[in-house]
Amino acid sequence: ACQKQLAVFARSDVVAAQVGAMVLSLLPFPQTVVALVQVGFPLNQLLQARSGRTLSNLDYAQWTMYWIICALWMLVETNYLWLLVDYLPLFLEMKMCFFLWLAHPDYKGAAYLWYGHIQKAHKVLDDNHYAKIIGAIEKAKMPDSVKAGGEAMKGSDKSEEIAKMLHEEASKAD
Repeated sequence: ACQKQLAVFARSDVVAAQVGAMVLSLLPFPQTVVALVQVGFPLNQLLQARSGRTLSNLDYAQWTMYWIICALWMLVETNYLWLLVDYLPLFLEMKMCFFLWLAHPDYKGAAYLWYGHIQKAHKVLDDNHYAKIIGAIEKAKMPDSVKAGGEAMKGSDKSEEIAKMLHEEASKAD
């Protein structure tokens, strides 16, 4: 009886491993496609936006929010949502649509999130804490060794010492 239970348990682990290894997706190479959509497409859009013209406040808000959301998503997905990739059908397609919405120039979803939702909450925090943070930064004393023109930052001239060592080695060789 014990051997039967072990055999059933071992079989269920094999089936679970086989099912868990497969990502249910309609895309060919889904993780590669989603990575290109998440990083490659926005990077291309950003470079095109920068080429030949100055960025507007909308562009700065769009791309700053996009990359912040992208970094936070990667952190949360890596640590907490990794199980969803394997077990939630069409998770990668939903993720791809979300990141396309955030970055696409017709939608500018990241700018919408900033101006429509996040900016209001950020303004309250900014009003309460900005002066304190800037005050703490201004009170911080910069070490003398870091200040421009400080004596500790100047390098010493080792050319005389190197010439002396080379002359000694040359005289030993003769």
